[in-house]
Amino acid sequence: MSAPELRVQQAMATVLRLVHEVAVLRARVLLPESDDGPTTVVSLEPHGPLLVERPQGTVEIPHEELPHGAEPDVAMPATPELGPYPAFEIDPATGTVTGMIGALGGLGVALTRLSAAMGEDVVVGCELRTTDPTSPLGVVARAGEPVVALLGDDAYEIPT
Repeated sequence: MSAPELRVQQAMATVLRLVHEVAVLRARVLLPESDDGPTTVVSLEPHGPLLVERPQGTVEIPHEELPHGAEPDVAMPATPELGPYPAFEIDPATGTVTGMIGALGGLGVALTRLSAAMGEDVVVGCELRTTDPTSPLGVVARAGEPVVALLGDDAYEIPT
């Protein structure tokens, strides 16, 4: 298996895991351009197709063809235990997020480890449910950088 195929397979396994185990609204992995291949974005929403977007076009894998519940064919890093989280309470005016104790920190550690396993400058992100269905909570991680929560147009560093 070549490196680009490996990174894309790891990204596919990552978004599947986030959608299935964490019940995120959307999961995305950005694989930056490298000697191994072009910039690639892999994304998945519940019950939707898995998208692999590259400069030359998008490959869409229908939901029913995805390996639901199967172990990934590629090695994945150990991460804190992940599970579906109750909706986070948010106050966009103050940037306050309230939820299960340790949930955002644990998720941040997991996203950072998943990012690091796929290589330098890989970004892993997801959108989580909140008590306001019109305002999902975004969480984005890149190895070696702070984990960031996105709430509307504002960004906040998450302690991990």
